[in-house]
Amino acid sequence: MGDGLKRARTYLGRPGRSLLTGLALCLLIGLGACTGRTAPPAAPPPPLAEPAPEFDRLFQRSGDGWTGGDGTLSVALPDGRTVWLFGDTLLGTVAADQTRAADTPFIHNSLVVQRGGSLETRHGHRDGVPAAFFDLPEKNAWYWPGDGVVEDGSLRVFLHRFRLEAPELWAWRWTGTALATLCLPDLRWTGTTPAPSDNGVLYGVCVLETDAFTYVYGTRDQSRPKQAHVARVAAGRILGAWHYFDGRRWTDRSTDTAPVLDGVSTQYAVIQACQGYFLFSMDGRVPFSNVIVAYRSRAPTGPWQGPQAVYQAPEANARIAVYNPFVHTQFTDRGRVLISYNVNHVSDPEALFGDATIYRPRFIRVNLGELDRRFHARE
Repeated sequence: MGDGLKRARTYLGRPGRSLLTGLALCLLIGLGACTGRTAPPAAPPPPLAEPAPEFDRLFQRSGDGWTGGDGTLSVALPDGRTVWLFGDTLLGTVAADQTRAADTPFIHNSLVVQRGGSLETRHGHRDGVPAAFFDLPEKNAWYWPGDGVVEDGSLRVFLHRFRLEAPELWAWRWTGTALATLCLPDLRWTGTTPAPSDNGVLYGVCVLETDAFTYVYGTRDQSRPKQAHVARVAAGRILGAWHYFDGRRWTDRSTDTAPVLDGVSTQYAVIQACQGYFLFSMDGRVPFSNVIVAYRSRAPTGPWQGPQAVYQAPEANARIAVYNPFVHTQFTDRGRVLISYNVNHVSDPEALFGDATIYRPRFIRVNLGELDRRFHARE
């Protein structure tokens, strides 16, 4: 702006030319007033969120491994591949009419390895039939994967352990969290280490890596509304000593943890962008919300400004639920970050066999610059 002012002053300092310029400007203003001409309207702002159909198509699979699932977290690997981490997974073949056979294999978790446009499913075997990749020998107990990090040539994945308490839908209970180690590049599962679980928080739903620290976000799932909590470790030391945010400072006492935000979904995501941090979640202030919202903060612990509505998922209705968004930053394109969300039937698991399109993730792209602008407009 200073250079511009200098240029203007130099030009206006020449009496003859400045007089002519002033007359010409007055004439143009007068002509505009007589003809009714006005300045062109400002261009509309870019859309905040749009569907990402190329990723929807990538997971519209009819055979050769994964054909449906939820969870839909991902970790970028050093060699350019991406590991997608799914919870409950359907394998087998999907017919042209989008139906599945009654004996379609169902497992509690799987990996899908992406290289470019190709996907490879990884799962275990037990007694000659497909089993979960992270399998548990106990009956009625299983792992659902959380987020993961790459450290020291290994992929470490948070695993949330659940147990079925009764033979009915939704009758499961979280019983603890572990960290699995997978060697790279072959993704061989080599061991599991207990992760902090003594304060009732499901840590590992999201991980944020910075230069100094790795922030591990968790959910107190039994709270109503659900609460976000955060712990941290030294960068690259996920198996090291954890510290917990108590609302003012960091402490090594896990039971002193305090919520940093109310009204999140069980799974949410925090990223660093636009000189701050964004948290993406379903609007957990109301049950079965179909609105993805964002919060903004200047620190990983908050306080969080928001919520700002980002996207209303069109699949939701009285029978179909949408839930648990997650951000996949490795696929950011021109400032538009990729976000997935899950789709499932609310009460009828058999519906997934009659219509395979239900139980697959959907994807959108969110314009981070426009999101930041809207937050600034609310200040």
